[in-house]
Amino acid sequence: MAKKRTTRQHHALAEMQPTQNTTYMSPLAERPLPRVSWYEFIATGFFSGYLPKAPGTWGSIFAVLIFGLTARLFSHEGFIKIWIFNVSWWAAILGTVTTLIGIYSSGLLADEWREEDPQPIVIDEFAGMFLACLLIAPTVVSLTIAFFLFRLFDIKKPGPIATIQDLPGGRGIVLDDVLAGLFAAPLAMIAELLIHRLIP
Repeated sequence: MAKKRTTRQHHALAEMQPTQNTTYMSPLAERPLPRVSWYEFIATGFFSGYLPKAPGTWGSIFAVLIFGLTARLFSHEGFIKIWIFNVSWWAAILGTVTTLIGIYSSGLLADEWREEDPQPIVIDEFAGMFLACLLIAPTVVSLTIAFFLFRLFDIKKPGPIATIQDLPGGRGIVLDDVLAGLFAAPLAMIAELLIHRLIP
């Protein structure tokens, strides 16, 4: 007949049995997060280029929102008079800076991914969209016109816009959009003037 186990034996057996860890651990904690470089963050337009369907359109929307919201923070909405034109110095600064940093960052990312012009790169849309706003007031109507004109030139790529796209590296990625923005800017200004004449 088996003897009853003593209290000491019960404790010994309990220590021998493996204990289960009941603490929840997130799957994210079990693997490191992917490394993100500064040039990927910039070239993808603060990751707006990863949005689905039409990354170029998303990038342009982000850019026009950034310009429209920030321009209102300055006196005269960031405009100066140059000859007979009202020119947005803020759009000029944003367009120039994003062009320069866009060429460099997009070139690095394209080389890393070994692609000529990766779709998630939308800093070129940022640069072009800022320049498309160069001659207009940051109103909803004017910004909407500039947006559609820029997207039209960016997609259709008439004449030199298509040619400049063949430049190597980041220059080919960015400068065609810059040219599309410069093509759109005077047409957006004319449309704005016509609207003001028709709807005082």
